[in-house]
Amino acid sequence: MKHLSSKNIPRWVFVLIPLAIITVLVCKRPSKPETTPASPPAPDLAELGLPPDWSQLERFQDILSLETFLARLETIYTKDDSWKKWIVIDEEKNFASIGTFVLRFSDSDQPAPGAIFDWKTREDLAPSRALPLEGLHIALDPGHIGGDYATIENREFKWGDVVIREGSMTLRTAGLLQPMLEELGASVSLVRSKLEPVTQKTATDFPDPRNFYRTSEIRARAKLVNETIKPDLVVCLHFNGTASKISELFQHFHIILNGTYTEGELAHEDERFQMLQRLLSGTIEEEIPLAREIAASFNQSVNLPPYRYPEESRTSQNIANHPNLWARNLLANRLYQCPVIFMEPYVMNSLPFITRFKKDPEKIYREYARAVAHGIAQYYSRS
Repeated sequence: MKHLSSKNIPRWVFVLIPLAIITVLVCKRPSKPETTPASPPAPDLAELGLPPDWSQLERFQDILSLETFLARLETIYTKDDSWKKWIVIDEEKNFASIGTFVLRFSDSDQPAPGAIFDWKTREDLAPSRALPLEGLHIALDPGHIGGDYATIENREFKWGDVVIREGSMTLRTAGLLQPMLEELGASVSLVRSKLEPVTQKTATDFPDPRNFYRTSEIRARAKLVNETIKPDLVVCLHFNGTASKISELFQHFHIILNGTYTEGELAHEDERFQMLQRLLSGTIEEEIPLAREIAASFNQSVNLPPYRYPEESRTSQNIANHPNLWARNLLANRLYQCPVIFMEPYVMNSLPFITRFKKDPEKIYREYARAVAHGIAQYYSRS
């Protein structure tokens, strides 16, 4: 065999071999990963909440003074100064910055343009109307669901052979209240007319069944109220109750208006937006005097002592110097885009209520309905 030597190898081989080695090494080197632009962080939202459209607040530009804005914010809608983390008043006090949204204040208060639909105040009703509620559209929201759903809602109380279901009682009360209000001239819609949920979801759709009846159900009712019914007023009917499985000794009564947003709630962008929506639209200016009249009517006919939340409660506060009126941030009174009166009379698992319920439940429903109807008529009858 002929032996190869460097003399026998063409020069071009010595050039190609190093080039080939370099090519292999380069091809095996890990490629640099492609970079994509960072997406903005997802907003912090309440359970099942949707990102808000801040442009909806543009209609409130230059309609509210800083003094009124702060008065509502600090005495009704919050209980501490944690709101300052998200709402910044400029040094000259001409506007407030809430994230990227800027709200301009006016020198004096102007008429509010309303919410996402126009609702009528007492002053908007025709002064020459024949009936006190003529021209008024009221939605009745029977709280909870009742019937076979009462167990999963934890709104069922059993005492011997007596079974008390809040959602069933509120629906019956609404059925009696509707014709009373219609006789006074109002147009009345029921948010729920059956012992069935409004939401199309079921408890099995959620890891936590409470999201079915506490969240999905209320959001479905809000969609119905805001997009279809569009009332001037919503009355949420409830029978108060405690978490105790044993009977209570006493009953009481209070009305809840929207307010007292906690720091954790304000951290949710949608709740922050909804609080401002209510504050700026002026629903509270209609709710407080109306709630006073309903409370007076209820106290006169039913005569239950006022309920008091603990002073240290972060989620509630007494408002308007009235023992029956309390501000709490509930999903219903936050989402319904008009004045909302949230009723909490009686205590359904108290001995006095159980005794009356066993004897004549219809009498309870009638007195409840009459007290509410009379209070509403009293308010709208005043000039």
